[in-house]
Amino acid sequence: MNISKRYPQLFILIVFIATDLSHADTRNDIPGADGPSLSSTKDVFQPFGKITVEIINDIGGTVTLPYHCKSKDSDFGDQSLQPGGSWSFSFKRQFFGRTLFFCSFALPNGRYYFDIFRDHRDTAGDDWCQKCVWKIRPTGPCRFNGGTKQFDICFPWNKK
Repeated sequence: MNISKRYPQLFILIVFIATDLSHADTRNDIPGADGPSLSSTKDVFQPFGKITVEIINDIGGTVTLPYHCKSKDSDFGDQSLQPGGSWSFSFKRQFFGRTLFFCSFALPNGRYYFDIFRDHRDTAGDDWCQKCVWKIRPTGPCRFNGGTKQFDICFPWNKK
């Protein structure tokens, strides 16, 4: 028997959830004297709640950081961060855990790419995040660790 005919309300609910979970919105922030707001990085994970990704320019010196972030469904365009500046966006995860946002960064020595949010990396295990705060450094991005209260979850740049 066809499920969509037998349980129409359930079918409609599943379609609604699947389409609603991938929408993103953005926010520009300049960190205050105490730095970015990191209070929610180790709260109880809500699998269908909003995820926030924050990017901080930690290249050093007076270097402005040009970048471009996007997903399959959202494109935030070309932007730049002043030294120490931050930018963030929020979204709901896709229903089947396939959410991916990636960014390119124009550093003084070349253009580099990184998956700034990868569902299976960032929502599983001991290092999951509801608010994923990244410092972009010349050696690669480093994410805030709620356990150590440091930016010590570091990754290399994506291979081209």
